[in-house]
Amino acid sequence: MEKVRTNTLDENIKIVRRALEAINTGDTGRIHEVISPQYFNHESQVDPVRSKLRGPEEFIDTVRALRSAFDDLHYEEQETIAAVDKVVSIVSVSGKHTGNFIVVPPTGNRISYQAVHIHRIGDDGKIVEHIAIRDDLSLMVQLGVAGPSSQQYEPLFRAWKWLKS
Repeated sequence: MEKVRTNTLDENIKIVRRALEAINTGDTGRIHEVISPQYFNHESQVDPVRSKLRGPEEFIDTVRALRSAFDDLHYEEQETIAAVDKVVSIVSVSGKHTGNFIVVPPTGNRISYQAVHIHRIGDDGKIVEHIAIRDDLSLMVQLGVAGPSSQQYEPLFRAWKWLKS
């Protein structure tokens, strides 16, 4: 028997907004209410340790990693649309790089870039999947990883390109 979805599009948008709020505040105490135990984050697959995480544990790890790398981390919603089981948000991301980000040591640089987040809502009414399309080049230039003085990070770019292929 096929399970019938009971969430409205507005409810799905509210679920995604609660997840974004957790990123903005760092408060993940009730994240199990919006993140499914089957949650899969495509963005964590480039890290061999984080790629094994699923469910609320993965989301909480992502929030901690981002907030420890960027002070004043803020995802500002620009536009959000929903259809059936998908919620797509365009956000502007900002913060100050004060902790390790992947292999990039703190620079103290302010960052600001655009991203599109695609969330799939499962039959349990929670986020079950996440994909991001980010302006990674702008972020890497702002961190000093890309550009004229980025030779030391060439192995990172080679590995990143290979892992994303």
